[in-house]
Amino acid sequence: MTPDFSHHWAEWTRHTGLWILSFKYVFGFAAGWGTLYLRRWQKSRREEAAQSWPLVEGNISSAKVESIPHTSRFVAKLQYTYFVEEYRLGEYTHEFAKKSEADDFAAKMKGQRVQVRYKQSSPEKSVLEQSVVEQHILLAPRFG
Repeated sequence: MTPDFSHHWAEWTRHTGLWILSFKYVFGFAAGWGTLYLRRWQKSRREEAAQSWPLVEGNISSAKVESIPHTSRFVAKLQYTYFVEEYRLGEYTHEFAKKSEADDFAAKMKGQRVQVRYKQSSPEKSVLEQSVVEQHILLAPRFG
């Protein structure tokens, strides 16, 4: 007696909409987390490449918090200005698990003076290193 595979296949394909929805959810989840890891890797590579670049003083001019699509995480985006022949603008991002932590970080960093590395041959390219940002957070007074 041979098994009837057409019957089993019909059962699987009967719920096509459910399979498509499941695939979209899994794909969105994987894409969101893949994007996070790609950003982390790129940030690390930029900081590594900038180690020999000269330093200049900069200022955190703005800070905003956004949710990261398809994840439960948040990103704080800091914009900073620095002067090399003219005023220039750069951006630094930092991830957080909680929105309250990201908001607190953004509030503490806004207006801070920071050391920025810039590429001498192309001064519009700059990096605000994570270690510099962490120093400011560790030195910030605790409230409460």
